[in-house]
Amino acid sequence: MSLDAAHRPPTARGRRTREAIVDAAADLMHERGIAATGIGDVLKASGTGKSQLYHYFDGKSDLVLAVIDRQLERVLAAQPALNSAGQEDVDAWAASLLELHRDGGGPFACPLGVFSGQVDAEPRWREHQAAAFRQWQERIAALLARGQAQGVVDPARDAGEMAVAVLAAVQGGLMLARLHRDLQVLALALGAAVDHVRPPPT
Repeated sequence: MSLDAAHRPPTARGRRTREAIVDAAADLMHERGIAATGIGDVLKASGTGKSQLYHYFDGKSDLVLAVIDRQLERVLAAQPALNSAGQEDVDAWAASLLELHRDGGGPFACPLGVFSGQVDAEPRWREHQAAAFRQWQERIAALLARGQAQGVVDPARDAGEMAVAVLAAVQGGLMLARLHRDLQVLALALGAAVDHVRPPPT
């Protein structure tokens, strides 16, 4: 269970307030980085007071955990093929991920990957981000398992291990595409990932 789910306020008003705080913190930390985002910045951006923030969070360290959860939600929401048990195959998923960055004027930094290196300052952050990536990886593994059942993914290999390679290709592709401002870099990384999981030629 995510931190957000475990600490969801019981009232609608409380949920709106907490979500406003988390959303503001997530946007600021994505743009500026964790270290450069202070509590005062979050209060100003969210339009909330200090007492409200500290009602829901022990402090910045606690807030960062909620931000990681929110960024995972955003990542998964942008990849509907990972959120259903439908017939989407890995090729369609890869194409939709590429279109997401093309249509929005990308390539964009990964909402989760952007924190890599920053979370090393606090073991709880690093462990929480690692858990978030595992959830993303498990969704990819489930997609690959469905592909195995359809005969479009190599049935002789472990879906979980292939998912590690696919997610690594996505992260590396996004980082380099962002660095070079070249979406073709992401296209090449996704193509290599899809080729990696295909059944061997007969």
